[in-house]
Amino acid sequence: MGSNAVVLTVTDVNGNVSTCNSTVTVEDNVAPIAVCQDITVQLDGSGLASITAIQIDNGSTDNCGIASLAIDISSFDCSDVGSNAVVLTVTDVNGNVSTCNSTVTVEDNVAPIAVCQDITVQLDGSGLASITAIQIDNGSTDNCGIASLTIDISSFDCSDVGSNAVVLTVTDVNGNVSTCNSTVTVEDNVAPIAVCQDITVQLDGSGLASITAIQIDNGSTDNCGIASLTIDISSFDCSDVGSNAVVLTVTDVNGNVSTCNSTVTVEDNVAPIAVCQDITVQLDGSGLASITAIQIDNGSTDNCGIASLTIDISSFDCSDVGSNAVVLTVTDVNGNVSTCNSSCGGRQCCTHCCMSRHYGTIGWQWTCEYNSNSNRQWFD
Repeated sequence: MGSNAVVLTVTDVNGNVSTCNSTVTVEDNVAPIAVCQDITVQLDGSGLASITAIQIDNGSTDNCGIASLAIDISSFDCSDVGSNAVVLTVTDVNGNVSTCNSTVTVEDNVAPIAVCQDITVQLDGSGLASITAIQIDNGSTDNCGIASLTIDISSFDCSDVGSNAVVLTVTDVNGNVSTCNSTVTVEDNVAPIAVCQDITVQLDGSGLASITAIQIDNGSTDNCGIASLTIDISSFDCSDVGSNAVVLTVTDVNGNVSTCNSTVTVEDNVAPIAVCQDITVQLDGSGLASITAIQIDNGSTDNCGIASLTIDISSFDCSDVGSNAVVLTVTDVNGNVSTCNSSCGGRQCCTHCCMSRHYGTIGWQWTCEYNSNSNRQWFD
């Protein structure tokens, strides 16, 4: 290539010779044959890819030899995902140039890095809780960017109290998917609503009464359900007559506790059992006699105790000789009253008198009459 000195030797028919010099310039104007191929490249974890002309070249040739191969685009990033037109320039050793076109397909097959975190959520007053994928995500990343975060479970209720496995799915902008697992602990820290009511109970004939928590409860509620109702006092006796403070404890199925106060009024409406006995009393020398309720009582009883015994008649004189109806009133410690009837009769020794029994306006009556014989006589 280039200038070449050439000597021309001329010989005639008789052998005479002459020479002259010539310069022969050799040129190569034949362009190389550029041959391209389409290729596919993958973005790396940083979202980058690079190629060389060698990767594009598919056997380009030249008559004298190729000096260089060059491409117009050699670096790619996430914005280049898909088809990219790349021009290969082939230059031969003599400066002749040819080009060809190649399609470089850039792919992102790098899955995102899914990073989860465990969380704890509280059920609300309705026994419900919900979460979003953002709460589960703990900094998931991707070389080209994340398109979406989704979770397989987002709503919880009372049946989910405890540990729940939740899967976070991370999808990048190029459709690559990764997942990670999170534990969502569902807690119910909502205390039940304890609602009490005041009640009145009656002591029985033994002076006892008992109640249950159901009687005190007035519609207590809980978001997840009530496990138990208990009261601090369930049994009462005579010493409890009146108002008694009773605490209702409501425990829900998850161990939360609330209390409320109730007034239990204990009443004793059981009347005493009045038991009378008939007695006989003697008028004294003055024609008088007196009795007490104790004498009439024959073992009256009450479930809580007797406060008093009284009688309607306690004093007698000569006009009462015979049977007298006496009413015993038994009052217990709580004001309940019962009565019974007793007959009080007598035998009188009279001085200078006699007892005459006759039927009058109010029935049989005894009267005392003067006895001139001054004899002492007994009259029934």
